[in-house]
Amino acid sequence: MNKLENVLDESLLHTASGDRKALRLLLKKVIPDRFHYYHESRAITRQEQYADLLYKILLLELDEEEEESIALASEKAKEKAKRAKTKKTRDAGKPSSGGRFLGGLALVAVSALVGAGAMYVSLGNKTTEETTLVSMKGDTVTVGDVFDSLKGSSQTQQSVLSATLQKALEKEYGSKVSKEDVDKAYKQASEQYGDQFSQVLAAYGQTEESYRTQIRTQKLVAYDVTQAAQKDLTEANYKAAYDNYTPNTEVQVVSTTDKAVADKVDSEAKAEGADFSQVAKDNSLEVTSKTVNSASQDFPADVLTAAFKQDANAVSDVVTVSNSSTGAATYYIVKTVSKSEKNADWKNYKEDLTKVIINGKKSDTNFTNSVIAKVLKKYNVKVVDKAFSAILDQYVTGSGASSSSSSSSSK
Repeated sequence: MNKLENVLDESLLHTASGDRKALRLLLKKVIPDRFHYYHESRAITRQEQYADLLYKILLLELDEEEEESIALASEKAKEKAKRAKTKKTRDAGKPSSGGRFLGGLALVAVSALVGAGAMYVSLGNKTTEETTLVSMKGDTVTVGDVFDSLKGSSQTQQSVLSATLQKALEKEYGSKVSKEDVDKAYKQASEQYGDQFSQVLAAYGQTEESYRTQIRTQKLVAYDVTQAAQKDLTEANYKAAYDNYTPNTEVQVVSTTDKAVADKVDSEAKAEGADFSQVAKDNSLEVTSKTVNSASQDFPADVLTAAFKQDANAVSDVVTVSNSSTGAATYYIVKTVSKSEKNADWKNYKEDLTKVIINGKKSDTNFTNSVIAKVLKKYNVKVVDKAFSAILDQYVTGSGASSSSSSSSSK
């Protein structure tokens, strides 16, 4: 796939030269990857130019036999938009400005329907399904037309589901998750990737706003599950958790988003007589020293598992962990410094075992789904549009939530 900068530059050349055939071929190559290119346009701050390209693609898909050139049609749309901007009241179907029109089209065609956890269509203060996005000889393209063409996609299905869960959980537990909680989690993620964070978000279909929304939704689910898990804090479950419990273990951990660096550090740290801290320093990595146990969440579960299963003074293989929200990989190496003996009485670890039980429930998909289902039932969540009839299937069994209905309400 070509870089977006090259695609945009080539598009401008074909438009300037009037080479309609070459432009058509270029646009057809862009179509399969247009969602990826949208996020790239944000990273390279050429969103307006990419929006113009999307407009041309939309015309191409609507009518490949249209006699008027795509470039000319784009210019006419911009001229109409400029005239409309001077009016106090916009006529239905006329954009308020060229930039707003093209940016809005990109929003409808891409951002609104693929952003995780956000489902909206907005071109102005008064937008409806009948609002015209594109006009042509004898026909128009409306917000409803674009939405209908995209709502069957997996990205759109996921967006509607995420928005549904977020709204229902906000109603039930909104006061239990603060802005500070979300900001803290967001800051931790952004610090991990540094200057590359915005590019990481873009590469995995996220914006700062959508990622914050996703963090908040995850925390709302976690609160819901924690409350529901209290009934499972029985003596039998405490004893079962104790059987698999690892007491305090001292570890040293390094992490990096560069696989080559991780492999190099791991190889050097395993060499006979190697100093783990010095190896990390030589490779510009910071060592985090912690005392952890089975209830700890200082590191990902796979990192803790690697630390617990190896002997004292051993260095693990590279542990790859993918971010559940962005998909980005981080590579960890853990050295187990020392391990403590396990007390024979489980009650000595009751506080930690409580965390273990609740964390186990949080990672239990069936339990989590059943808990969410109760919230959906409480707020009488029903799917009206048949195109989204399956999005609540995983929560329906025994919940009372409905994947299809003739009405929708939240009481």
